Amino acid sequence: MLKSILLKRQKFVLRLLEPTDVEAYVTLFNQLGEETIRCRFGHLIANLTPATAGPFLGDNTPQARAVAVFNEEQDRIAAIGRCYLDPKTKDAEIAIVVAEAMRRLGLGSLLLQELIELATREGSKTVSAYIATKNAPVIKLLQSVGFEIQPVENEDDLKLVLLLPSPSIAIRD
Repeated sequence: MLKSILLKRQKFVLRLLEPTDVEAYVTLFNQLGEETIRCRFGHLIANLTPATAGPFLGDNTPQARAVAVFNEEQDRIAAIGRCYLDPKTKDAEIAIVVAEAMRRLGLGSLLLQELIELATREGSKTVSAYIATKNAPVIKLLQSVGFEIQPVENEDDLKLVLLLPSPSIAIRD
C-alpha cells in the first residue's frame, strides 16, 4: 500500500508503518502534548526512544496494521492509524493520532476511511474505538461516518461502534 495524497495544497504519502520508520515515529510521539498522549493511550507515557519504541511500531500482520501519513519525503510522520482485528469475533478496533501541528487538514478523516476499508477487506463485522469523553472532535468525526456510542464502565471513555455491511452473497439461478 502506497498512496500519494494532496490535502489542502500539501503532499502526503499514505503507507504501512515499517520498523525502519522508528526515528520518524519517535519524533512524532515526542512532539505530542500530554493531553494528546492521554487521549490516545489512556495514560501518560514518558519520552520515547528508538530502543523503547519497538512495541508501538507493530508487526503489520493481518491482525494488527499500522498505517501512517508521511510528508512527501517520507521522513516525518503527520498521523498514524492502527487497526487490530480479532479473527475469532471478526471485530476490529481502531486508534488514530494526528500530530498537533497537522490537525484540521483532513488527515484523521483520511486515516479513518483507510482503517474502515482495511477492516472491511479483512471481513470484520464491526469497527470500534475507545475515545476519551473530552475528545469531542474525534467523537464528532466518528459519528459523522455512522459510529454509534455504546456504554462502557469507565466514565472517562466512550466506546463508539460502526456496524459494517455483511458481504453480499451471490445468488445463482
